[in-house]
Amino acid sequence: MGKNGRRRRRQQGSQRARDTASVRTATRPADKPENWFQRQHGGAQTFIVLGVTALVVVGHFVLWGSIFPALGAAVGRVPVVSTATGWLFGGGAFVAWGVVAINHDTARPQTRKRLRVVAWVWSAVAVQMLPTGYANDVSLPVDFWAGVYASAYGVMLSPVAFFALLGGWALVNKLAKRKKEPSSQAVGWTCVGYAALLLVWGSTLLRL
Repeated sequence: MGKNGRRRRRQQGSQRARDTASVRTATRPADKPENWFQRQHGGAQTFIVLGVTALVVVGHFVLWGSIFPALGAAVGRVPVVSTATGWLFGGGAFVAWGVVAINHDTARPQTRKRLRVVAWVWSAVAVQMLPTGYANDVSLPVDFWAGVYASAYGVMLSPVAFFALLGGWALVNKLAKRKKEPSSQAVGWTCVGYAALLLVWGSTLLRL
């Protein structure tokens, strides 16, 4: 009887250990799959980064030297359209990321993936707008220039705006004595609001 009792206790202990391991395995979050870039080896990643950097630099000169002058001449006769078109290259990137954040919790995975692709591509265009000495020497129609100027400097100042918003949120949490992260919808609408602010700035530049 003693041997049978000890055997049953060992069996019960082993079963409990297996059950506990099964529960841990079932509740453990699945490892996030690596994206395409992470699956490349180190040399390929370096080559991709250098290639993208070169494309951005070349794209900057093409954008300011060819695309902006031709597009500005095409829309320059309608001031509102001209300013909005110039703003769209950089301001549209913030709207795109706003749409990604707003729909993050409700959109299907494939939809979120497509939205992120659009946002990343638009961001690559926005980075090419950063004002340089070459860009400042390009002559553009005044209304189109106002939209481009507001958009380009909005992209350049976006890190400052980001940290200012983080500081403001931290201050509100401290005053309210709480620890709450901003929701994805709040982040999304903040991006859209920042883009709208840039458009308003561009529309008023010529009146200042």
